[in-house]
Amino acid sequence: MKIALAADHGGYALKEEVKQHLLNKGFSVEDFGCYSTESVDYPDYAIPAAKAITAGQADLGIFVCGTGIGMSIAANKQPGIRAALVHDVFTAKATREHNDSNVLCMGGRIIGPSLALTIVDTWLESEFSGGRHLRRIHKLETPANAPEQAKYTLAELTQQADDLVTEAVMKGRVAPGSLFVVGCSTSEIRGKRIGSDSNADTAAAVYEGLTRAAKRLELQLAFQGCEHINRSIVVQKSTMEQYRLQQVSVVPVAHAGGAMASHAFRTMPDAVVVSSVEHQAHAGIDIGNTFIGMHLRPVAVPLRLTHKTIGEATVQAAYTRPPLVGGKRAAYSLEQEQEVNRE
Repeated sequence: MKIALAADHGGYALKEEVKQHLLNKGFSVEDFGCYSTESVDYPDYAIPAAKAITAGQADLGIFVCGTGIGMSIAANKQPGIRAALVHDVFTAKATREHNDSNVLCMGGRIIGPSLALTIVDTWLESEFSGGRHLRRIHKLETPANAPEQAKYTLAELTQQADDLVTEAVMKGRVAPGSLFVVGCSTSEIRGKRIGSDSNADTAAAVYEGLTRAAKRLELQLAFQGCEHINRSIVVQKSTMEQYRLQQVSVVPVAHAGGAMASHAFRTMPDAVVVSSVEHQAHAGIDIGNTFIGMHLRPVAVPLRLTHKTIGEATVQAAYTRPPLVGGKRAAYSLEQEQEVNRE
């Protein structure tokens, strides 16, 4: 996970404490400044760091100024940023679980290093609860702060994803317990070229719909990463063990793996990354021409769906059936057996 750091002169000392703490814990850090206690203007550091997060160049941000107020105001001016001003452990946990905050703001003149580092650890270890909280986040999406060129609300994307999986399972007669692979380009959903506009909020909304349908239909989901991680797959550990898949060491991020794989890895319980599902998926959907065919069992059969898009992305779906073996005299159902015997 990559963390973007930003501070003004009032937060410089605490930022340096946080940076060393994160590096000691193995996090990747990009420091946007400032780099001394010389007086500076907080927007000059908050805005570039916030834009790096929305562009997928960093996963989360920690911003510090004298009180944390200026940094939080500046960060929240950027579309897609949910910055929370936190000075205690309870709100550090709550703002991740309930608000899915992606920027933590603190005041270097308000709290000391010991409490600040505890807040940082709590915030990073907490996970978004989804459900009703996602519905509330959807309602924050207004014309003033909606992502550029977003033609669908996040709530609509969630419903489209749920409808798509449901239709694919029904038409493909996909059995409960089946392995269902998902390829997804959030850039294509947003009407952009694949890989050019990866977006965490879009991923979260679509993921919510996919997992909601999967839970109802008893599917095991597998999320394909992009070519920059060799199209590795995010699955639950139980799925890896059931199908005897090979685990690999990589953390999907927006610019290497894609927003959906990145979100799945951080949200799915007991998530691991495997090199492939080794042609064992029973069915799947491809959102935005990401090519999932390599993961499907032979023989893959295309599905003709009434739900043809999610957002602006075209959707393809397929189920699989066992290969038909034999020749002219072979039967493929009990009904056909009688016809063959008569010949």
